[in-house]
Amino acid sequence: MTQHLICIIGTDGSGKTSLAEAVVSALGARGGTARMVWLGAESFVMAPVRRILKLAWARRGAIKTGLPRPGTASQRVDYAAEIARKTALAAKYAWAVKLYLALVWADYRLQIAVKRWRSRGATTIVADRYLFDVVINVGLTLGWPPEKVVALAQSWLAKLPLPQVRVFLRVAPEVSVQRKNDIFDIDYLRLRFRYYEAIAQAFGFETRDGTLPIATNRDWLLARIDAETNRPLVIYVHANNSDIGGADKVLAMMAQHMRDFGRPDGGYRVVVALRLQTSVIEEYIRAGIPVIHHPFVRPQVSKGVVGLLWLALAAPASLWFFWRLFGRERPAIVHVNDLYDFVPALAARMRGIPVVWHLRMIVARNWMRRGFARVVGAVATMSISVSQAVRDHYFPYPIRGHTALVIHDLGNAKLIADNRDPTLCAPRPTGLAPSDKLVLMIGRIEPWKGQDVFIQAVTLLPSALRETTVFALVGGKVEAKETYLQQVTEAARAAGIVCLGVRSDVPDLLRAADISVHASVTPDPFPGVVVESLLAGTATIAARAGGAVEMITDGTHGLLTAPGDGPALSLALKELLDAPHTPRQRFGTTARQRALSLVDALVVDAAIDSTYRNAMNNARDRKA
Repeated sequence: MTQHLICIIGTDGSGKTSLAEAVVSALGARGGTARMVWLGAESFVMAPVRRILKLAWARRGAIKTGLPRPGTASQRVDYAAEIARKTALAAKYAWAVKLYLALVWADYRLQIAVKRWRSRGATTIVADRYLFDVVINVGLTLGWPPEKVVALAQSWLAKLPLPQVRVFLRVAPEVSVQRKNDIFDIDYLRLRFRYYEAIAQAFGFETRDGTLPIATNRDWLLARIDAETNRPLVIYVHANNSDIGGADKVLAMMAQHMRDFGRPDGGYRVVVALRLQTSVIEEYIRAGIPVIHHPFVRPQVSKGVVGLLWLALAAPASLWFFWRLFGRERPAIVHVNDLYDFVPALAARMRGIPVVWHLRMIVARNWMRRGFARVVGAVATMSISVSQAVRDHYFPYPIRGHTALVIHDLGNAKLIADNRDPTLCAPRPTGLAPSDKLVLMIGRIEPWKGQDVFIQAVTLLPSALRETTVFALVGGKVEAKETYLQQVTEAARAAGIVCLGVRSDVPDLLRAADISVHASVTPDPFPGVVVESLLAGTATIAARAGGAVEMITDGTHGLLTAPGDGPALSLALKELLDAPHTPRQRFGTTARQRALSLVDALVVDAAIDSTYRNAMNNARDRKA
């Protein structure tokens, strides 16, 4: 039996309990089996610990009385000061924080298990509070900022069900105080309020005015329950690395687009499972896409025998994690975002869940290519290659029972929406000196990206061109490639090339640049920097391999040079910098038109939706 979980959160006095009771009553009148369950924090394991701490604090005079019990008229005049004392205590005994978190987690896991077992016969559980209230309590006690509380919730949700419908009843603290006579200090509400808002944003809660009549909110929530519980769930999985690449950003866009696709009648419920909590999570938070974090295994081919041994040891635990996750959430589709995400793909296949496997890599070794092709073809219902070059790399011939598709990645929304004349340079961002021309190379600093080729090409240019042009490298380090970064940095400085490091304003840099260089020495599957350069109207020089060949017709949308050929790249740069017309005047308009035809969101979103629908239909046909 599929059990739906509805979660209502909000500060005291927001009307959570009244709304939950009204919804349960209405669902019961429909003939369903619904139950309201209070899923806030209670002290089982932690009860004796709390008593000991209260005694210790009382003896030291830190806390004179205990917290008031719900429904009593007990008063505390300075809640903020009490929280400050707890925070100071946590800071003083930092070694105890992990123990405290472990006890809180064990406590909550126990009560959740007991309460859900008691409610196992209900088709719908309407939860008054949930894990989110628990992590807010932790944040207040430890003095954590809201973003750290969100990160804790993302980790703990890896082991608990994510509610299908999530509602934040928003009521100002001043109103809550007027509605309830047992709130002992308005600071109690004010301090919690900012955490609730952060949680609601990060996990895609629908915010509802808690001052509206209960009947109005009840009818609205019943409609949301009907809509959301019938919407297919897609779980996206990405064994991401510490360095942020195009695959990270594209996945965030894809999840948001598929959540909103065809609304209000269509669209999907979406959840993203990530291996590492990196800065890309900020994009999910802004979009309100729920993220669960768990350190599952990612094969590290570059680590050789040690990496293979670690994979053999860690893979079973990761497989068990995904087996439980997919069994708990029951997704309609599992969409893995990386060639190396075979553990979650295998777990989904074992569960009988359709797998869509995104292929974004071109591997150099033939035995690896053949091996990956066999695994993908056997495990995944469908695969999506980001370019024709990628699909032909793995599937030169059809595989029975597997559909290999080509769907290009989405383009940068900011650049797509830009209506500026692509033949003109925008003003340069801060930190770049004025000159006649600006030439950029953007990408993570690692050998296959070819920054050394770019540096060689610049040094071969005539001195007159070098003196009137700003050349800049944009990009950050990659784990285990620090030596290359140091070599590139030193060589760039010697050649007069500016190293800008990691930048958050790449679209603005591209709009200000005359030329963008892509110099990968091995085939780049679908270089996002080339797409973004074309969208920005920047004259683009790209390596003639991989997906770049599908983006640029040499001489029409930009220029192509042989991979790893520094002299050829230098000649292409000279051709553009020496020409009577500016690089943008030559390529800006055709480049932008070409990019828009490749990454049109309407086309890409419809193709992915069709892929999901076909995968789900095929799964139903097999079961029938």
